[in-house]
Amino acid sequence: MLTTIIYRSHICEDVPVKALEAMVAAANSKNRQSNVTGILLFNGTHFFQLLEGPVEHVSAIYEQICNDPRHHNVVELMRDHGPVRRFGNVGMELFDLRHFDREEVLQQVLNRGTTRYQLTYNDRPLQFFRTFVEATEKANYFELPPADSWEFVREETRLSAQPEVVAKGADCSFAFQPIVDPFMQQVVSWEALLRTPDGGAPGDYFANLPRDEVYASDLHSKQVALSMASALGLQDQTLSLNLRPMTLVNIPNAVDFLLTAIEANGFVPEQIVVEFTESEAISRFDEFTDSVRQLKRRGYQRDDRSLWRRFCRAAAAGAVPAGQN
Repeated sequence: MLTTIIYRSHICEDVPVKALEAMVAAANSKNRQSNVTGILLFNGTHFFQLLEGPVEHVSAIYEQICNDPRHHNVVELMRDHGPVRRFGNVGMELFDLRHFDREEVLQQVLNRGTTRYQLTYNDRPLQFFRTFVEATEKANYFELPPADSWEFVREETRLSAQPEVVAKGADCSFAFQPIVDPFMQQVVSWEALLRTPDGGAPGDYFANLPRDEVYASDLHSKQVALSMASALGLQDQTLSLNLRPMTLVNIPNAVDFLLTAIEANGFVPEQIVVEFTESEAISRFDEFTDSVRQLKRRGYQRDDRSLWRRFCRAAAAGAVPAGQN
């Protein structure tokens, strides 16, 4: 199984653009030695890179990239898994967008594809490529200030003074992670993160369950999440719930169960973002797709976690609103 990572970053002002070719040559050599392939786009200000290869090698190279002082504002846009590479012929190939027409560079990228069937514009990574190529002006990007310029101010809110909410009698609990818009300086939504009653990770919770109870427990735990969110008074904001992809397929009437729990706790479907975790592969794909369509028809939003995973949602929206494909 291979891993694909796509990220975007901003070149540092003190790095000469003429050093780009040497940088790419070094990356090309390193990637080849690690059996990693990819494509790099540069528009004079921003980098956009796709990396493909064995998970341990891609992850190691990406970690080095994140720590490279020659760029900042590194935003991971996609992390996905698959059986084959999209671009298998080169360690790293650079496309300098200052020297290409927009449509020309997209076609050039398509032509570099090495999959059995030629890549199309509907391929997920190609959708990211198109977005980057077409948004060439700096005004189209949200830039976060350097880490050393951030200031954090503690403020008292109604949640600060509220006593701890405990899921009495439940076999699980939830932590509620705020999603912050750093420009608005506001919490814009919350993500309900599954925990054991004593605060353990999701893996610990599922490890203690019989295999045939995993999906039912995954679904029923969302009732606990919604009850706790209601007790915290979060009904006026968006709430993200994490589901294993096959829960919707393996549990009959799962969508109806969610709808009932949502309404019972004072929420509406339009507030709920359903995130599908990367904990397992999606089989019975037609049934899964049908379940997702049911969610969207009811008004839920869907967030494919492998599309946008950034905590602060610095890049474009990752949720797919109801009624859109």
